[in-house]
Amino acid sequence: MNESLQILIVDDERLARKALRRTLDEIDGAAVVGEAGSVAEAAEAVRTHGPDVILLDVQMRRETGFDLLDRLDEPLQVIFVTAYDEYAVRAFEVNALDYLLKPVDPDRLADALQRVRDTSTALPEDETATEAGFRYDDLFFYEEGRRPRFIRICDIVYVEATGNYTELHLADTTMALTSCTLSTWAERLPDAHFARIHRSTIVNVERVTRVESTDGRSYDVYVTDRDAPLSLSRRRAQTLKDRLG
Repeated sequence: MNESLQILIVDDERLARKALRRTLDEIDGAAVVGEAGSVAEAAEAVRTHGPDVILLDVQMRRETGFDLLDRLDEPLQVIFVTAYDEYAVRAFEVNALDYLLKPVDPDRLADALQRVRDTSTALPEDETATEAGFRYDDLFFYEEGRRPRFIRICDIVYVEATGNYTELHLADTTMALTSCTLSTWAERLPDAHFARIHRSTIVNVERVTRVESTDGRSYDVYVTDRDAPLSLSRRRAQTLKDRLG
């Protein structure tokens, strides 16, 4: 691979392509080798330029980014850049490296491009993924039987230990059961947004609505869309206070 990543931008909106170019101009080691506004143009550009990675829109006029992948003979590193979040699972199924929502966060894009440099595979295996910390706007792939899906880290209201598992309680009031320990989640979740409030609970401080003293030795923590409070141990109260400002 060349020192600078050779990048092809595929989006049917000229202003969107221009915005991506401006973002890439601020990222070291990123070189735009071409643009395309349709699947046919993109397929030709791939043959002409042989890019290292494609920044690919999902929804284009009467076609999709997935149509392009069906036309390519060789697999390529793909980062989807889209205004729609409902295609994230399908993006995972075609081994997309990342799935970024518009407007693109430059740091997220830079991190995704770094992963292109670091690995020749599309997505890291779960063992590798557990070593890295999450950003607040990251997507976490959750395999729920035959219905895999992506969960946004910011949509986790709190994490609760239950036996050898942990439950992710989400903003839409659903729950996801994971095999990760609470300590693993404590290491991976961003400190600026999550705090451990009990030996069995981590809370998203952005979702805390109020804290009430109970018997003078502990506190109740109330979070959005949940009537029952969470327990806050007295020794962890200062940590939560610091996070809440």
